[in-house]
Amino acid sequence: MKTFIRFLIGQILLTASLAHAAEVIPVVPIERCFLCGSEPSLTMYWQGKESKVLLLLIPGGEGYVGLKVGQADHHYHLYQTLKRLTDPALSSGKFDVVLLDSPAPLSPFPSARGSSDHMRRIESVIRHYRAKTQLPVWLMGHSAGGISITEFLKHARRNNRLDLIGGMVVSAARNESYFNGPIGFPMLFMHHQQDGCSKTAYSVAVQSYERVKAFSTAPVEFVTILTGTAESRDPCVSGHHMYFGAGEEVARQLDKFMSDIYK
Repeated sequence: MKTFIRFLIGQILLTASLAHAAEVIPVVPIERCFLCGSEPSLTMYWQGKESKVLLLLIPGGEGYVGLKVGQADHHYHLYQTLKRLTDPALSSGKFDVVLLDSPAPLSPFPSARGSSDHMRRIESVIRHYRAKTQLPVWLMGHSAGGISITEFLKHARRNNRLDLIGGMVVSAARNESYFNGPIGFPMLFMHHQQDGCSKTAYSVAVQSYERVKAFSTAPVEFVTILTGTAESRDPCVSGHHMYFGAGEEVARQLDKFMSDIYK
């Protein structure tokens, strides 16, 4: 009997684990462009339960994660933080999360973040997941990913495709991230108060938020992250800048803001 009970518990835990396992999905670019690559963009997809929104993360750094088809999860702490949004045991669980991987490092910086190839890959992924899930897609740009979402806003406005953007999360964004109005979708600015990276200054993030709030016609909020710890590495790729140890607070704030929008 004890053996059977242990087996049953193991199956329950396995089922729960599989329910929140990720899937790597290749997304073929919808358009061709001069000097653009033809290879698909690899995306990692975590599915929530009765989701209201799909959150698409565009990572910082060089944008290259190195996803592989068949990969079932990615254990980097920032991605696991966002994964919490899909799990009813850790949050409302009402959000799908997608991680966008660049097929190659986005170089040179920052021009590659606004390149035609990068823009069409973001648009292709948005269109793919909107069709797959029937959910509004929010763009989350972390660090250098903040430049990607500012450039995509320009791209969408230029091509009359603003309907592709359900909302934005501006997370520990690079100082160069600059948003022009008008803006009619919700935006959440999120930054750690002790972010030690000079390229992502907390004071600059506050200024950017205040400027956007002045012309936006939709809800705009600023959230200061206070928990977590520093690491003995480059502060632009670790510690407070990457929300190390602050996963619960970050997920809670994201959950609250998006849930309030979609009550």
